[in-house]
Amino acid sequence: MVWSKMAKAKKHFQKINKRILVLVLSLLTLSIFITIFFSYRVMQVPTGLTVDEAAFGYNATLLAKDGHDQNGRFLPFFVLSIDGKDWRQPVTQYYLAVFFKFFGASIFNLRLSSVLITITSSILLFFLSYRLFSSIKASFLSFFVFLTIPLIMIQSHMGLDNIMPIPFVIIWLIGLLLFTQNNKRKHLIYSAISLGISFYTYKGMRATVPICGIASIVYLLSLNFLPKFNFKKFFYDAFAFSISIFPFFAIIPILQQKYPGAVFDNMSVHLSSVYEFFYPYLSTFDPTFLFIKGDDTLYHSTQRHGMFLLATLPFFVIGCYQSVKKNNFWKLILIIFFTSTLFYGFVNSVHRASRIMAIIPSFSLLSTLGIITLWQYKKLLGKLSTLSIFVLIAINYFDFVKYYWYTYPKFTENIVGTFKYYPAYEILAKEAAKRNLMPLISQSIHDANGESGRFFEATYFPQTIKTYNDDNPSSPGTILLSRRQEIRSMTNLNLNLPDYFLQTR
Repeated sequence: MVWSKMAKAKKHFQKINKRILVLVLSLLTLSIFITIFFSYRVMQVPTGLTVDEAAFGYNATLLAKDGHDQNGRFLPFFVLSIDGKDWRQPVTQYYLAVFFKFFGASIFNLRLSSVLITITSSILLFFLSYRLFSSIKASFLSFFVFLTIPLIMIQSHMGLDNIMPIPFVIIWLIGLLLFTQNNKRKHLIYSAISLGISFYTYKGMRATVPICGIASIVYLLSLNFLPKFNFKKFFYDAFAFSISIFPFFAIIPILQQKYPGAVFDNMSVHLSSVYEFFYPYLSTFDPTFLFIKGDDTLYHSTQRHGMFLLATLPFFVIGCYQSVKKNNFWKLILIIFFTSTLFYGFVNSVHRASRIMAIIPSFSLLSTLGIITLWQYKKLLGKLSTLSIFVLIAINYFDFVKYYWYTYPKFTENIVGTFKYYPAYEILAKEAAKRNLMPLISQSIHDANGESGRFFEATYFPQTIKTYNDDNPSSPGTILLSRRQEIRSMTNLNLNLPDYFLQTR
């Protein structure tokens, strides 16, 4: 009898382990496929670097070398960049520095780092969905809803910090959900820490994190109301969450003193009326912005496809309606979607999808809930009509991808430039090493290429490369990257470089 029970238990565990193994292998296979898919044409779209991408890449390269930023500071909390005009956010900056340390500094790796954030976020959302729906199918569904969001594709092709809050927001939600399910306060601790870290991933999170923190406390309050209000338990729950997130706010005065303007950007809040406050907030929920036009900034949107796919709008609406009828955690997800952008009214941020990516996990879950709800009525609606909606989503997404990959780059080239110049830096480095010459770069080229040029210089040259006025020949034993085809007493190597020439002496 005992041996029979043990045999059954062993068989049961073998089945579970087999299912887990199959699931892990499936996720790994999908992750490889998605990495390839999202990396396709990553060097062609966009055609060049934005100034913020270049600033992140430049300082990540320097930090990966010896821990000093462009200003000579050793491992600063914030990095001052773009000629002292902007601060780089620490989580993103040091993530890139570590990434470059292991895989090398390059434009491809700069953008690949965002692809990996996308993959990580999708896997975290898969786990959250499984705990929420208790269904592998629903988890894969939310996985694909997330990955077919147009803004996810756009941001995965840019080495920026806009996408960085997403994994931390998902971990925050995972912690709250697991605490709800097993009542262990350790989940509240890492949930709060993750939310606190997200404060330093992207500037827009300055307005989002306080709302999410307040929503978390209100959510914990709601958990302690049934069957009757348990003040003692609520106090300890709220204390565990609050004390864990508190240090991230407590250090703000010190950071503001050492890095003036890095936390709040020296921005003062001016509101002439309540309408001025609510206009940016309500503009977030303009359907034409969310589902048709997208971000007002061209390199953050195709401006003919919304932040989300238009075909997912019915699912999202159904999901919102269903979430009201479900448990408190679903109500929290709904509240987060509609309140986390409230404080954007203080900074007059209108129709900037790239700044509100923290709402994407909520949208993905609500849309998944809508799809599942509709699928339950497939007998009433008919399988063919239900499946046709999924076909519309596929058509909508591939219309976006085709346009984004092949047409969209033409419209952004005048904004972000091209990469046709950067191979010249690599050739200069190779020729200098081969000929044992000291590399120099024309001062005009250095000035014209700005942050992108500095990133290329830091990538290909171990030491800071010297600049030179190419009106006159350089010293013997040098090789100069110049715009001039002929320089007295120097020899043109006649290499095929676009608009540039290599001169030796």
